[in-house]
Amino acid sequence: MSLKSNLRGILLTHPRINPYRFSLNYTFRLLTSSFRHLPHFLIIGTSKAGKHSVLSYLNQHPDVKAGTKHNVGVYYFDSTFEYKSLSWYKSHFPTKFSKFKIIGEASGTYLNHPLAPKRIKQTLPNVKLVNFFRNPIDRAYSAYNHAFRLGWEHSSFENAIESEIERINLLNDNPEMKIDNIDTVNFLQFSYLRHGLYALNLENWFKIFEKNQFRHFSTEALDKDYSEIMNSLFTFFGIKKIKLQKEERKNIGIGMGPYDPMKEKTRNFLLDFYKPHNSNLYKLLGKKFDWDV
Repeated sequence: MSLKSNLRGILLTHPRINPYRFSLNYTFRLLTSSFRHLPHFLIIGTSKAGKHSVLSYLNQHPDVKAGTKHNVGVYYFDSTFEYKSLSWYKSHFPTKFSKFKIIGEASGTYLNHPLAPKRIKQTLPNVKLVNFFRNPIDRAYSAYNHAFRLGWEHSSFENAIESEIERINLLNDNPEMKIDNIDTVNFLQFSYLRHGLYALNLENWFKIFEKNQFRHFSTEALDKDYSEIMNSLFTFFGIKKIKLQKEERKNIGIGMGPYDPMKEKTRNFLLDFYKPHNSNLYKLLGKKFDWDV
């Protein structure tokens, strides 16, 4: 075997020493991680609910740095917690010498992962937790179209949700069939409806964190009352209110524009499907959103 083949084998089996993975910026951030902030807040939910717009509003404040250089969040507590270090996580955030007083990220998928609350409590016990809930019907349809446009999904929306409901019912009737696998993919893909069962997911968090560590809003309200909502968050973070500029909606259709409207028959079916779940959420939060019409 040639020297080149031997070297290639070593690099493939030892990716940590692969020079092609080297980045001067990444190395600097990792080496300075001890001087970097951990987040003061996390937007834990939910996916397909306007995180990009929320971060744009947050970043209008001179004291806030929300998101990372290349993404809205790090996805540490659901995707990489098992094999990435805390130093790696901190490397994504500004140093303590920066102008920013409040740091946060918006992975938006933490809400759905069963181990995320315990992991976050262990790492950030006093963190402030924020949810932006979108009408679960629209959220499900948006998530489906996201997957369809990326080539992950090939079924119609109606067939996809019918299959998912069959899986939900099967697990409800046979809990012993639940797969004991915490890989985040198992809580992301083909879960268009389950990510909208907000109360079911949120109950897990309320067992671990005090309710006064949370703030909950709807995406629909953000479109109308962005200034009031965002300034209430700034107060929650302990910083001054500011005058905000209206932000246009971001990342519509994963940057590919709007998709075809949902069939009315399908929407009516999902109204009935989500009604009891929405009712449970309203009781849990002590507030109601205008989703049931």
